[in-house]
Amino acid sequence: MGRPKIKRYVYKSPESEARARANLKRGKDTGSIEKIITKTKRLKDLDIIQFSTDKDYLGLSFEKRPAQEVILRVLYGLPLDKKQLKIFKVLTKGKGKYIPGQIKNEAVMALGARSGKSLISSICALYEATRGENQKYVSKGEYVYIAIIATREKQAIAIIQTNCLRMLNNSPVLKKMISKTTELEITLKNNIKIVSGPCNSTALRGLGIAVLILDECAFYRIEGPKADEAIFNSLRPRQAQFPDNKLFLISTAGAKQGLFYNYFNEGFKIQDRLTMQGSTAFCNPLIPLAFLEKEKRRDIDNFKREFEGVFSEKLESFFSWELMQKPFVLAGDLPYNSEFTYYLALDQSGLSGRDRFALSIGHKEGETAVIDVVRSWETKDLNIILGEIKILAETYFISVAVIDRYSRGYVENSFKGIGLGVLVRPSLAEVYVVLKSLMIKDNLKLPDRPDLRAGLRNTIAIYNKSNQLTIIHERGPSGHSDTIDAIAGCVNEIVQVEPEIIIEGKSAGHRLSSLYPEEEDREYRPFDW
Repeated sequence: MGRPKIKRYVYKSPESEARARANLKRGKDTGSIEKIITKTKRLKDLDIIQFSTDKDYLGLSFEKRPAQEVILRVLYGLPLDKKQLKIFKVLTKGKGKYIPGQIKNEAVMALGARSGKSLISSICALYEATRGENQKYVSKGEYVYIAIIATREKQAIAIIQTNCLRMLNNSPVLKKMISKTTELEITLKNNIKIVSGPCNSTALRGLGIAVLILDECAFYRIEGPKADEAIFNSLRPRQAQFPDNKLFLISTAGAKQGLFYNYFNEGFKIQDRLTMQGSTAFCNPLIPLAFLEKEKRRDIDNFKREFEGVFSEKLESFFSWELMQKPFVLAGDLPYNSEFTYYLALDQSGLSGRDRFALSIGHKEGETAVIDVVRSWETKDLNIILGEIKILAETYFISVAVIDRYSRGYVENSFKGIGLGVLVRPSLAEVYVVLKSLMIKDNLKLPDRPDLRAGLRNTIAIYNKSNQLTIIHERGPSGHSDTIDAIAGCVNEIVQVEPEIIIEGKSAGHRLSSLYPEEEDREYRPFDW
């Protein structure tokens, strides 16, 4: 006897499949079937807010983030109440004109860090992809693409995997639309693909793109002087076949240059383009104010750009590609040599988030700074970190650690227990200028490691109106290039030639430099030896 034939049902839509499956689990109470059938609304009947908040779809809440809801409402022409209209006026600096029912096919938004930019991008991508309204503009069997361009491949993967795929899988209805996925691509059963790629001019060429989202596009220029324009000129023509194509540029504010700033600067004059500018605190009140205040005190220029959406005068990659090829000549850790004096620097984390605790140990050979050891710790267990730091300090006969001023209090107290004094290094701008000068002279030797190369590549120089330099790192999945900050602090100590401090007959191995104007930041703080 052959196997009995199994009936397979083909459903007309994800909603009909969800209702059918729910019907199999219906209760015995009268009216239970009707409740199940009416529960799931059809995709084509949902507006962007219903799609975002309905539990059968994305199930999000904007109750504590009303500005994000206003952005989505205005993008898709939904009505605003009086409170939402006030939020709209703040986001558009009083220059925007709200017209109910008018959908915006172009948008440029300069929003503070952690304000929900990637979330907004992902919601729009999913909404456009699952509705499938652009399929009539392609040939049978051809895919429609929703494209998100990110600054780095890791960020592109995070957008697809952490945001889009996670929200799809958490939706009782939408998860049934998934056909297959890769790190950078989600294919839906309706022949629509959500794809993400890094910011290079060859990414996603030749695809029919209905929706193009440029995420953090103010920073594409770190790939090259006109990388943003090259990418845009490559991808924008791919939208021509879709009459209602959408273009969204969403980024933290960069410099007053390039594609993003030009679109932003002219945006309020173009009726069909939505232009917005918002601070982190306004767009996402869930970010702790204490953290924002700490960042404001740490670097006011960076705070204005990073968290308030204010454009800087100039932004560029601090290290050229050619310069980054010179220093990576060491195969790994170098053993202790009694002929040299060693220096230790740390970039300490607050033991939260993705930032890591990083360490660098180095010495000087003639005019060359040599980095012997580089470490970083993913663990948040301070005892483990301190134990390993103590072993390294004893191995290289080091009694003072150079630290930054961030999280200084708890580090200073913790190091007392392992016999290390602390010396607070100058600002990042100062130590990076020293680091770059050594690279130019070919007087720097570093371990050849991918994370260190990436750290240099992600180092960005920002200049304000007074041409004052601020150093920032583009945030990636592993944090803020903590190891390079530790190396820069260590190199700065290595190259300073001054008499050693002797404390209670014991060499501290470090100097107090008169070159630094901020005496408090160079204050040496010994412990009981």
